[in-house]
This record gives sequence, C-alpha cells and structure tokens, in this order.
Amino acid sequence: MVNYNQELLKKYDELQQSLFLEMFGDPVLNEMGWEVRKVENVATSKKHSIKAGPFGSSLKKEFYVKKGYKIYGQEQVIKNDLTFGDYYIDEEKYKELESCSVNSGDVLVSLVGTYGKVAVIPEHFEAGIINPRLMKISPNFDLIRSDFLKKILQSDYVKTQMKSYTRGGTMDIINVGIVKKLNIPLPPLSLQNEFASRIASIELQKEQVKEALVKSEEVFEGLLQERFG
Repeated sequence: MVNYNQELLKKYDELQQSLFLEMFGDPVLNEMGWEVRKVENVATSKKHSIKAGPFGSSLKKEFYVKKGYKIYGQEQVIKNDLTFGDYYIDEEKYKELESCSVNSGDVLVSLVGTYGKVAVIPEHFEAGIINPRLMKISPNFDLIRSDFLKKILQSDYVKTQMKSYTRGGTMDIINVGIVKKLNIPLPPLSLQNEFASRIASIELQKEQVKEALVKSEEVFEGLLQERFG
C-alpha cells in the first residue's frame, strides 16, 4: 500500500505536466502561437517590482532579533514552505530595507546554487524582506498569475535559456539582469485561471493520497513494533 501511494503521487505530478502541455503546448515550439514577453514586461510597473535582496553588509546577523519582520531566504524557497525559519529584523531595519519587502503574490527565485527553486508568497504571510540569495518578482496580475509564472520559471524551457546566459553553461549563480531578460509565453489570463483551477483539484487529490500514505506508514511501523518490538 505504501509503494502504491508513492507511485500514485508520481502519477499526479505527471498528470499536472501533461495538463500543462495539453493546454499550453511545448513552450519551446510554441505551436499555439502565444505572445512571448520578457519577464520584466510581465511585472507590475511599481518601483522595485523586480528586486534582489540587499547587500550582505546591510543584513548581518548582528541585526537579527527574536521577533519582528521575517527574513525570507533560500531555505524557505527550497522547502516550498514560507512558514519555515525564525530570522527576523526590527521595524527600523525593515524600513531601511523596505525596497526588498514582499507582498502577497510575489514570486521568489533562488539566485545561488539552486536555480529552479521558486516559491509564491501566499495570501496570508509574515511581513518581511528577502535576503541576498533571493530575488522577487511582483507580477502584473492583469497579465499573468503568480502560479503560472512559477511554473514557467521552473520549466526546462527557461532553464535552457538560463544556460545560454550563464558562464560555462552552469547555473550556480544568476542575477536579476538575467532573469529580467528571460522570454516566457503569455497565454490568455482566462486560460491560466482554468489551468490553476484544474491543478487545485489535482492537488486536493494529492493531499488525500499523502494523508493515506502517512496512515499506511504508521500502520506499517505499528506492525513492525508488534513483530520485533
């Protein structure tokens, strides 16, 4: 049962990818003829809509406090869990670094060593800033959904572009200038919304399988304890 549930989770991931290709086609071929824009042209026109975290000297550990404004870093993005972590700064420091603050719907991209790790600031979140290893993109919601932008930024299509921009074809370190110039397909917002709705349904089913997997593992551990404990 445990193996069955694990395989089922993989199938759901494959289903999501198949759904993307069915609705939007291969981004490389763009056989559906979607408009293509650069990342900088799908961000909001507000100041600091695309921004990397502050220089390290502006955010030394000596500025950290126990509670206040959260510092979002790679660890949250890699885990895809923005509640993780307990680094904070006080209000004075936050105001100084407010250009690096995050808002609901912002897309966070890891810049060092782990490109392809992307997260979206949810509707409910702790006010805070990004650290120097992240950048944020504040999308123009009249053009693009945050979750769709995340999906595209994680795609092989974008990773191939990244390799052409980075030295030696490696992606150990990227920067805001590179990400701004990435080309992305821009299907109609109505289609993006439909995709998001269908993905939400798949994710709900995945959660149910995950719960069943946890229960199966608990039962298995219980049987082991009875047999060998």
